[in-house]
Formats: sequence, C-alpha cells, structure tokens
Amino acid sequence: MPVETQKPASKRDRILAAAAQVIGERGLDAFVVKDITALAGVTPQLTYYHFPNRQALVRGVFQYAAERAPSVNLLHLDREASGYEALRGALHAEFDDSPEVRDLNLIWNEVTALPIEDPELAEAVRRATERWNEQVTIGILRGLADGSIVTAAAPQAVAELLTALVEGLSQRWLAGLISPDDARRTLDVVLSTIRRA
Repeated sequence: MPVETQKPASKRDRILAAAAQVIGERGLDAFVVKDITALAGVTPQLTYYHFPNRQALVRGVFQYAAERAPSVNLLHLDREASGYEALRGALHAEFDDSPEVRDLNLIWNEVTALPIEDPELAEAVRRATERWNEQVTIGILRGLADGSIVTAAAPQAVAELLTALVEGLSQRWLAGLISPDDARRTLDVVLSTIRRA
C-alpha cells in the first residue's frame, strides 16, 4: 500500500519533501542544499531560516521520514480489517516500490546506520524508534482484542522484534540484496507465528 501523498501545506513542508527526495536519490552525504531549494521552489535564505545548518536539516528530514512511515501510521488504516490484517498491511507497506517509501526508508537507514554525534538527532532517533514500537504494539493489542493475533510473549517484545526485522530487511532491500516481495515473504514467516489459525 503506497504512502498517501498530499501537497505539502507549508513552505517548510515543501523543503522537507524536497530534501527527502534529493537525499533519497543521492544519499545523506551527497545532498546539496541548492538542489533542495530548487526542487522546493524556495530561496536558500528561506531554507536556512527554517534549518540554520545542515544538521538541523538532517534532523528535520529524519523527523519528516519517521512521521510518514507506513507502519508508524498503523492506526490510520482500514478500521474494517482485523488487527492482524492491519498490522500485516502496515508492515508490508514498508516495502512498497513507490519512490516516496523508498526515500523514507533510505533516510531512516542512513541516519541510524552510523554513530550519531548530534545529541538532538540521537534523541530524535530514540523518540521515533519508541513511537514506531508503540504503534506496532497498539496494532498487536488490537489483534489480541479481536482474536486475530495470539501470542504468549509481551506485545511490546513482539513489536520490538517486528520493527527490528523490518529495519534489517529494509537495509537488505535498499542494498539490492532482496526484492520487496522477498522482504514481505520473510516478514510473513514471522507474522505467521502470531496469527490465529
């Protein structure tokens, strides 16, 4: 399921959307602010007004990516689906072939792959990871409540396992080692252990 795209509401959001696209195409180390401003249709001065330096822009684009990840937005999915179906759909959506999802994955993986020297970025990563785990936990609890999920393990532990699995599979997908379908099949092997037969 692709990420729902909407026209960004503000110039700041346009800058972040452009930054996500440019970083997705070139990587975190190779992006140039002038390319972001050109794509966003704003001046460099406006970009620096919102993001006074490169670190602030990286923090902003990481937050932008973390807030738009399909499985973080699990609670906004189809209310008619069972908890298991909603959880599976949200986690599968992390491997959508759309450029937007690929860019979001790339940003997350590039930021989290290296030691983070910026304390504010490290805190943003900690909060985003915590939020992701919380959302997946809520999805598991929904499945437990409607009977579509069974597990003897704590829902929080299962959520941590699933988000770590998605993160690892995402790295392999972005490296070209596996296809999105391979990632989904691997994910289904683990998900099958919590699905009520």
